[in-house]
Amino acid sequence: MHLLKSKTKIVAGFALVLIGAAVFRTALHAQGEAGQTSPDATSKTSPAQPVVPVALPKGKKLILNDGTFQIAREYTVEGDRVRYWSVERSQWEEIPASLVNWDATHKAEADQAAEDAKLKAKIHSSEVAMRTQDIDVDRSLEIKPGLFLPDAVGFYVLETRQLYEMKQSLAATKLSMGRETERILSGVPLIPEKATMEIADAHAALRITVNQPEFFIRPADDREPHFRLLRAQIKNGHRVLDNINIHISGEKTHHSTDLDFQTWTPAHGVFRYTVNQRLEPGEYAFVEMTDDGINSYVWDFGIDAPSTNSKK
Repeated sequence: MHLLKSKTKIVAGFALVLIGAAVFRTALHAQGEAGQTSPDATSKTSPAQPVVPVALPKGKKLILNDGTFQIAREYTVEGDRVRYWSVERSQWEEIPASLVNWDATHKAEADQAAEDAKLKAKIHSSEVAMRTQDIDVDRSLEIKPGLFLPDAVGFYVLETRQLYEMKQSLAATKLSMGRETERILSGVPLIPEKATMEIADAHAALRITVNQPEFFIRPADDREPHFRLLRAQIKNGHRVLDNINIHISGEKTHHSTDLDFQTWTPAHGVFRYTVNQRLEPGEYAFVEMTDDGINSYVWDFGIDAPSTNSKK
């Protein structure tokens, strides 16, 4: 009798264990289905989606039609199925593409991308602020990563990652003494004249070795200057920028070697110039054109072969 009671208790206990396990499995199954859309939603169809891999940052939302969502690291649309990596369960899973609210999903991705861009901009601004704490950040211009245009009026040349300020030299216009002598000796006052625009010495003080430098200027009054880039010819120890024929009528004909360049405006009151061709070793100058003609003060520089080590 006692043995029968003991067996009865054991059977009853085992039954309770089985019931508890079944309840536990049911709860787990319900929890797993919580993130899924009800089967009724499958009746809603959406246009066929091509196979398009979409890479998402970790933790993005794949929003479903019933308002729930799956946290996906990435997903691909394969026909009428969506295969995604579940961040929550760390495994690949699939659901029908018709269950996904694509408009809401794409909007969430765009919103997240905008937030990420704002965060990157804040980080960049803080880094720039640290690097430029000793200069006026409000006007200084980053022309290369970590390289800033000085916040001051001036003309600058960029050689790879070195920035140099260009100084002005006087380019005087001189009449040809030979023509003047010929006029006096012949007694004929209507002989055409010749003149040259030249810099007194043979070489510019500023030397660079790159053949495609970039130039920047901050004018004093924020106006856009009008320049010509001229190549000089060395003659009798002088740099000749222009040969000028002065006709009897007073009309002038210029004979100079002009080089084409493009003008850019990277910031208000700042102008950048890039040359359209490689500059050969030689002497050059930026000449400003004004309403009164050519400004006699020019920004000159020289280009040396890369093997030449010249002091700037």
